[in-house]
Order: sequence, then structure tokens, then C-alpha cells
Amino acid sequence: MSTHIAFDKVLIFDLEGPFAHFRKYYTNSSSLTYLFPPRTVIIGLIAGLLGLPSERHTRKINEIYYEKFDTNKCVVAVSLRTRIRRMMQTVNYIKTTKLSEIDGSAGGTQIPLEILVSEKGKDAKEITYRVYFYHIDEGIYTEFKNRLKQQMFVYPPYMGLTEFLASIKYIGEGKASQNKENHVNIDTACKLKEVELDFSNDDLQYITEKMPTGFLNDRKPLPSEEYVLEVKGKNMIVKLNDTSNCSSIIYSEEGCELTDNVMFI
Repeated sequence: MSTHIAFDKVLIFDLEGPFAHFRKYYTNSSSLTYLFPPRTVIIGLIAGLLGLPSERHTRKINEIYYEKFDTNKCVVAVSLRTRIRRMMQTVNYIKTTKLSEIDGSAGGTQIPLEILVSEKGKDAKEITYRVYFYHIDEGIYTEFKNRLKQQMFVYPPYMGLTEFLASIKYIGEGKASQNKENHVNIDTACKLKEVELDFSNDDLQYITEKMPTGFLNDRKPLPSEEYVLEVKGKNMIVKLNDTSNCSSIIYSEEGCELTDNVMFI
């Protein structure tokens, strides 16, 4: 289902770090990663920055953040700002049925873990995802905006795994308006079913990922969706269908006025 929340502004921030891993929910013995964070990861990140409770911290179902951040209440878009590559590493996990076994005396196992890193080169930098966010609750929106500006978060940000600590760079607040064009250059990931890809430019590289879209408060997963993203740092060229909802975001960065065309995941 497309997002049809009425809004005229969004918060924009960059999530940056040297390593990332966003585990694919359907993998088991080998932990494979998505190339960009799913919607569930981003709202979990934002909830953590705000200090909102998850099921690990409360037994009161109505306090869990999942339904506070469903698609009827907030929108999330994400773009990949750096070229990245995958690498496979083996990590050691230890069995710990009690605290005294934390030294590994109970044995362990080795698991292949796929990790995202920045592509090598003289201009290589940390992995950067740009996130666009709006919430219909003005209290949540304003509190998050203030925390972004002041860099004061309840829990630290990380790139999928707590071992992969990240940083948050506040870009600013953008003005949003609906883009009613049929053919659009898209800066963000989007649902594959909402667009028709243009393959006339053979320098573009598209990837698709099947991702979860959210959870109910009882941890029941919502249906997954197929998403598409261009991974060489270029815009996707797409034709929108009748149900697509594309927004143009105008904002300033380092004194320059920019316009991004975004679709929400």
C-alpha cells in the first residue's frame, strides 16, 4: 500500500559508520545483509534515539513503539550516499547459559557474517545513508528534531549490530511537496511494484531486496515487500504508476539548495 499521509516537511539526517550489517530475516546459518536498512531498522533506530520502549524493555503492550511508527503515522525514506561492497567474515559465538560461562568454557560456534564496508579508493569514506522522516504526532516530530539538532540521544545509534556504532549528522528540515510527474529521477529506495524501471542508461545498476515492512505490537510481522535501489550512486530513472506517491524535498546543505525526489518505504 502506498503512503498517503499529508505533510509539508521532513527531517533529514545522515547515518554514518565504517561497517554495517542489516540481517536478512530469511537467512539462518549464514547471516546475510541487506544493502540498505529496512524500514523496521530505521524506525527502531529512531525509537532508540528517542528512548521509546520495545518489547525487551516493557511488558505493557500499548507502550511498544511498533504501532506508533506504522505507515499510517509516519513516513520513512532512505538513500545510499556512498558506494559499498560486501565482504564475508567468520565470527565466533560462545554459549552462555549462565554468567560464569561468559569466558567461553561452555564452547562455541563459528558463523559466517556478511558485512558492508565502503568501497575502496582514494575518495573512500564511511558508509552513509540519508534518511528522510516525518511523523504526524507533532510531539514526536519536534522532540526528534530537537535531539537531532542538539545531538542528544537516549541510546547510541548503530548500523544494524550494536558492535557497529554509528554517528548521526543532522542535515536539516526540508520542505515537501507532491511530485506529479510521470517520469522521475528517484534518489531513494522504493517499492518495486510502484515503479517501472528505465533501462535505457546502461551505466545504472539496480538491485532488489525483499524486506519486512513492520510489526504489530505482538511481534506479528506485516507482509514483506520487494524494494529496488540503484547502487552506483546514481539516481534511478522510473515511470510512476497510478498508485505511486513521490515527494520532492527542498533543503539546504552547506549553503546549497538541493531537491531530492523521494519515495517512502
